[in-house]
Amino acid sequence: MNKYKSIGTLIRRLRNEKKMSLRDLAKKVNMSHVNITHIENDRVSTNSRSLIDIANALDFDPDKILALANEVNDDIKKIIRDKPDSVPKFLRTTKNFNNRDWKQLERMVDEINKGKK
Repeated sequence: MNKYKSIGTLIRRLRNEKKMSLRDLAKKVNMSHVNITHIENDRVSTNSRSLIDIANALDFDPDKILALANEVNDDIKKIIRDKPDSVPKFLRTTKNFNNRDWKQLERMVDEINKGKK
């Protein structure tokens, strides 16, 4: 995500790639096109719910846009609150994982989840 200068820059780029007008995006996310303009120009910040709506309207991963905004999705916050000992410990122990390590961990989690069905 560091390749984007700002959330506004990312949103504008994604919107332009979709050949979507400001008004089209605004209509999809139930905002005024003026608000979208202000967000794209980094004149205002917006809440997590609006960022998720914008990401979904632009077919972009909501978690990635929230990460750029230094936010975490509410479902992730709930998991952390429900497991206050396990989740932070897990995250700290995996902080030095590379992409290959994460892929291996994802496969392991998928296998565990298959066994629970």
